Amino acid sequence: MKKNTNLTKLYLMVITLPKGKKEIIGDMLERYDVTAYLSTLARGAIDKTFTKDLMFCVIKEDQIKDAMLTIEDKFAKFRSNISMVYTIPLDSIIGVSSYMTLANGGKR
Repeated sequence: MKKNTNLTKLYLMVITLPKGKKEIIGDMLERYDVTAYLSTLARGAIDKTFTKDLMFCVIKEDQIKDAMLTIEDKFAKFRSNISMVYTIPLDSIIGVSSYMTLANGGKR
């Protein structure tokens, strides 16, 4: 089987941010070719009043650096600056058909 080297690696970007800020970050991520994202509310284990928005996004490898820099700049403007962003590679988890769907047909 011939390996297609033109495909850009996909990553799962996980973002933790103050409650109510997911719309701001979601709108910003549209500029970085994010093809899918899911957001949910997370609660603290010890302090039940401690809540955060948690976002899971699919992003291409070549967009990660710029997206993270933009997100970090936005984090600095939040009053409650307990936020974080990191990525996890998806290369060993998904198959070709899932990749093509999440990568907009594999287009760059």
